[in-house]
Amino acid sequence: MNFSTRLLAALFSMLFPLLLSAHPPAKGVITGKILTSDGKPAEYATVVLDGKRTIRVDKDGVFRIENLEAGKYVVTVSYAGQEPQQKTIDLASGETVAADFALSVSATALNEVVIIGNKYAVTARKKSSTAARMPLNYLENPQSYSVVGKELIGEQMALTLEEAFRNVPGAVPAKTGAGMPAFASRGFYNTENFRNGMATYLRTGIDLALVDRVEAIKGPSATLFGGKMASFGGLINYVTKKPYQQLGGEVSYSTGSFELNRLTADINTPVNDDKTLLFRINLAGQNKNDFQDQGHGSSLVAAPSLTYQPNDRLTLRLDADIQTYKGTNNNAWTVATTGPTVKSMDEFAIDFKRSLIDNSFISRQTSRNFYVSAEYKLSDSWTSQTNYANGGGEYNNLYYFNQTWLTDSTVNRRVDVFSPDKTGRTQIQQNFTGDFHLGKFRNRLLVGLDYVSEYRSYKYVGMPGGVVNIKAASIPDIKLESVQRRFADTSAGAPLHLRQKNYAAYVSDVFNITEALNIMASVRLDKLENGGSTNDLTRVTSGKYSQTSLSPKLGLVYQVVKEKVSVFGNYMSGFSNQAPVNNDNGTVADSKPKYGNQWESGIKLDLFKNKISSTISYYEIRVENAQRLEMQGTQRFYYFDGTQKSKGVEAEIIGNPFPGFNFVSGYGFNENTYIKANAELVGKTAIGAPKHVGNFWGSYTLLNGKLKGLGFGAGFIYASEAWVNGANTVTMPAYTVADASIFYNTPQFRIGFKANNLTNSKYWVSDGFLSHYQPTVNYLATVAYKF
Repeated sequence: MNFSTRLLAALFSMLFPLLLSAHPPAKGVITGKILTSDGKPAEYATVVLDGKRTIRVDKDGVFRIENLEAGKYVVTVSYAGQEPQQKTIDLASGETVAADFALSVSATALNEVVIIGNKYAVTARKKSSTAARMPLNYLENPQSYSVVGKELIGEQMALTLEEAFRNVPGAVPAKTGAGMPAFASRGFYNTENFRNGMATYLRTGIDLALVDRVEAIKGPSATLFGGKMASFGGLINYVTKKPYQQLGGEVSYSTGSFELNRLTADINTPVNDDKTLLFRINLAGQNKNDFQDQGHGSSLVAAPSLTYQPNDRLTLRLDADIQTYKGTNNNAWTVATTGPTVKSMDEFAIDFKRSLIDNSFISRQTSRNFYVSAEYKLSDSWTSQTNYANGGGEYNNLYYFNQTWLTDSTVNRRVDVFSPDKTGRTQIQQNFTGDFHLGKFRNRLLVGLDYVSEYRSYKYVGMPGGVVNIKAASIPDIKLESVQRRFADTSAGAPLHLRQKNYAAYVSDVFNITEALNIMASVRLDKLENGGSTNDLTRVTSGKYSQTSLSPKLGLVYQVVKEKVSVFGNYMSGFSNQAPVNNDNGTVADSKPKYGNQWESGIKLDLFKNKISSTISYYEIRVENAQRLEMQGTQRFYYFDGTQKSKGVEAEIIGNPFPGFNFVSGYGFNENTYIKANAELVGKTAIGAPKHVGNFWGSYTLLNGKLKGLGFGAGFIYASEAWVNGANTVTMPAYTVADASIFYNTPQFRIGFKANNLTNSKYWVSDGFLSHYQPTVNYLATVAYKF
């Protein structure tokens, strides 16, 4: 062998191992098939590798993950509404490993979850941690409440909170003169709303783009929620959307009648690899004209949310939202006690689409909310939850037109102006909840402290707009410039500043005598310190007072058939603080809290493997210590001994009797009468409280075949006539508003079309003081992309 040959052989022997090491080892593959309990492919299931790489299975339920290094992998399979399943795979170089999964539900049930949402488990919609401020399932709770979930909201293509109210049995949706949501429940109106169980102080409406579900908690509920924001008929709590552990979201566009254009975005993402820090943001922008000849508005919403769980004991939540509105406000109507001879609002001589407002009166409104929660698991039995909420808003040149019918054809016009009007409400709440046994008896105990501080700083002037005859050939406009000049005059009204604080402690215990029988006993002690009202010009403060209220709550539940049928009864109390009043003779009428005390009994059902859920109850609410006026000659004297009684029946049935079909339905009967009150009110019915209210919504979605995902929905709300004025001389006519929709839904996109007020009903709603025209027939189309 010559030298060159020996040299080449030596070089080859040295380089050969390097060449071998430079050649990459063969890659591995993990493949598998996911089947349902009936052996069918789990189409649209998601496979996650080591919590990072996400793969969606094909139509045959098959997945394949290639180009994997040798090592250990965790494969997680998830499906909407189901608990994730995991397998650990040891993968060798160049190896192909099969990882098959079998889910515990049928293909039909899974299709229903993906296409419709988690509505097939009807009672899941009844879960609320807010209603009792402790973990307590619906059949164990001696109180009535309803839950409107995001699936139903989406199916109905609802945009505002008052639209969601239509699904609450016995409730009448409404709106205040400034556009905030309001509703009547059990004969009483409420214009305040809780957010995540905590205080707000809104100055705009509430866009459903940021809402996960709406909870209507029935009856006087001051024991756990205080007396400021809860009416004797109940309260509304809206729960905002929270982050979850996967990247996902939705972008949608809607258009429709009255030149509606609306764009929304919902984006969710884990922030870190171990998914202990999660972020979600919801955005919405909308422009829309009014259905009447004048009126328009635009709104913007931004709602970020953050969840951090550093360990298995501590969970921190932080979220906020800001909502703005720029545009006109709708007409508000009242009726004089004497003068009009008509018996119903639809008899007045005015075109339903004539507004009597002017588009130049642009209002600017803002609401903001900030919320922080720290939940810490102290032990297996005890949990601490610390909540902080700050909510507020502002009217900047708020104009709304307040019109009063003086006769059948003449109207007294007034423009109510607020500018500026700034509000704020801060709440700090500490709750300790325990689940433990004393001997053989189970106790679920809540102990809480509550502090609320609020302020309002505003200037208000009611501007006369003159009396006009609706039948006249022309009606003079109210000029914005003249209103602004009058408002700028310091003699027209001085800015006022109001402040008050509430301190409260409460305790609630659910005591199980047996597994089927439990008693709830609760009480709240509440102290109000009202700082009065300060005049900005004179610097004089008046109206200071303090008041202490005691609010008990008792309940009894017996499960006749465990987890299926329960009978319940409750005694619940609410209160409303009242300020002292000066009599004409110089004396002061000492005030005391107004109380609303309710007795209620009923039955709750959860039947046919969670397919049908129902609540039927009878209630009676008696109001005591109400303020009333008594004339003695020409002098006015005030007393705090007025009484009022509201009684009625409510029924709710919701269900999924067969795959693809879902419905919600409700009925409420109510009589709300003044017993001892101002002379003109005795024996009269409260304003805006109809005797009969009914609601229904049903939908059917195809779950199989080529048209899988195509669905249809239809429903209505009915309200009988209600009085417009306290004298009970003029009514809002009864109305039935019917809606219908058609939609096509897949895991990636949704298309929907809806017709609202199909029968073109001309109707009014009341907020307990003012009446408002409601939109005629209108249409809405939406397209959404989901990822």
